Amino acid sequence: MARLVPMLVAEIPQEGRCLEIGVGTGRITLPLARAGVSMVGVDISREMLRKLIQNSDGAPPAVVIGDATRLPFGEGKFSAVIAAHVLHLIPEWRQAIVEAIRVLRRDGVLIASRGARTKQRQEGELPTDAWERRVVHRFFAEAGDPPWPPGADRIEDVDDHMRELGAAVSELPVLESLESLSINACLANLEAGRWAVCWSMDESTRKHAAAAARAWAAKELGDLDEPRPLVDSSIWHVYRLGK
Repeated sequence: MARLVPMLVAEIPQEGRCLEIGVGTGRITLPLARAGVSMVGVDISREMLRKLIQNSDGAPPAVVIGDATRLPFGEGKFSAVIAAHVLHLIPEWRQAIVEAIRVLRRDGVLIASRGARTKQRQEGELPTDAWERRVVHRFFAEAGDPPWPPGADRIEDVDDHMRELGAAVSELPVLESLESLSINACLANLEAGRWAVCWSMDESTRKHAAAAARAWAAKELGDLDEPRPLVDSSIWHVYRLGK
């Protein structure tokens, strides 16, 4: 976040307000507000907005309950719109972009991210996070392979759509951080429904899939509690209108 916030601030016009769609608990909006950006957040979840307010240290930005595909704002109200790791969750993601453009000024900027695990390989080695992809894929297989994601699959899909709309596309430097997680912790997150990847599954499906994936992983991958490396990659693209 210490690297991300200055990078985003440099792209957001100094005048006007910035809207974050799918603002959630304020992971992006609150640091930007503390950095001096005039932020407004919209989210479809009342509970998420409650947590944002709790996280705001008594000075929350303006927040509104609303749908990203039907934003409750007039035309040209914002100088920037941020869509942080949310367009892949919106089935009608193209309509969400239409709405973002509608509420932007003519010279406004849309900034979007699509979080992803890095796929870089060292020579002769699998990527450090190959184990996690195998575990998640097994979990999905045991759950009956429900479709995922419901929205934009890749940031390049967003790029193509924005170019069709006449926007200029630029890529910000990729931010990476080395983390660790055990197989048990990974499956616990999936079983509890903490990650968006399994929001479409009911509780019984998640429990069955996690139990079966644990049994498979114990045979194929070994110690379920051993911390294993993950390289978390944050990918941000900027779309400028009227270019």
